[in-house]
Amino acid sequence: MGAEDWLLALAQQHRLSPTQRQIVQRMLGMFPEVAFKSTIEIAEQTGVSQPTVTRLATALGFAGFPEFRSALRDAVLADRAGATPRPGRHESSAVDQEIINLDSLKRVLDGDRFPEAVRLLAGGPIGVLGLRASAALAQYFGYFARRLLPAVAVCTDASTADDSVLELRQQKGCALLVFVMPRYPAATVGALRLARQLGLKTVVVTDSALVPFAQDADVLLVAPVGTDLVFDSHAAVTVLAISLLDAIARTDPKRTQKRLEAHEALVDRWVHEG
Repeated sequence: MGAEDWLLALAQQHRLSPTQRQIVQRMLGMFPEVAFKSTIEIAEQTGVSQPTVTRLATALGFAGFPEFRSALRDAVLADRAGATPRPGRHESSAVDQEIINLDSLKRVLDGDRFPEAVRLLAGGPIGVLGLRASAALAQYFGYFARRLLPAVAVCTDASTADDSVLELRQQKGCALLVFVMPRYPAATVGALRLARQLGLKTVVVTDSALVPFAQDADVLLVAPVGTDLVFDSHAAVTVLAISLLDAIARTDPKRTQKRLEAHEALVDRWVHEG
C-alpha cells in the first residue's frame, strides 16, 4: 500500500468533519513533502488554522500531531524505499507530482469500478456534465464520445445544468458522466443529486474519494490533480477520460468501426492541408 493509500484508508476509517476531509484531500496532493511539514505549514497550504490541523491528527486516532507525522513519515519512507532518488526535485516538482498521479491512476484503471463505469456509459444516450474548471474536460470527452455513441449531450453551463439533466431523463438517457474538479461547483453537485432523484445512473470523476458528494455516485472514479503550479493540472484526469473512451469503443467493435468510418468520410470537409 502506498503512502497516499495509507492516509486515504485511515481517513475512511474515521468519522471526519467536512473541514477535516478537505485537509486530507489537500494533503493527498502534497506527497511526499507533507510528511515533513509542520502544523503551521500544512495549515497555511490547506487554508485552515493550526489548531484545526492538530484536531485532525486526534480525529485520526493519534495522541497528537507529532505521533501522526511520525506515522506519516514511516508510510512515505516505506513507500519510497525501493525508488531511485531523482536530483532536482524542486525544479521539476510539477512533473514529478504528475508521475505520482498517473501511477495512482493505474489502480483505478485496474480496479472493479472502471469496468462498471464503462458498462453504464457504453449504452447511450448519455449526458456529460462539467462546470467551471471541469468544463474543458467535459468538452474533451464529449467531442470524441460523439464518434462512438449515438447520443451524447454535453453541458458546461451552470444555468442550464438542471434542465440538461431533466432533458436527458426525458430522452431515456441511461447515465450521466460528471467531471467535478476542485473547487467543486454547487451547481454540479445539485445536478448530480437531481440525476439520482430522476433515476439516472451516475459516473463521477473527481480528485479524491473523500469528496462530500461521493454517496451520490453510482461509480466514483478518482484521478488526482497536480497542485504544484499556480493552477491545478489535470493530466491524470485527461488520461482517465481517454481511457474511458477507449474501453467504450471496445464494448461494441462493429458499432465503433461503422461510426468511425462515417466520421472519416467527413474529414476532407474540415481538414486543411496547406
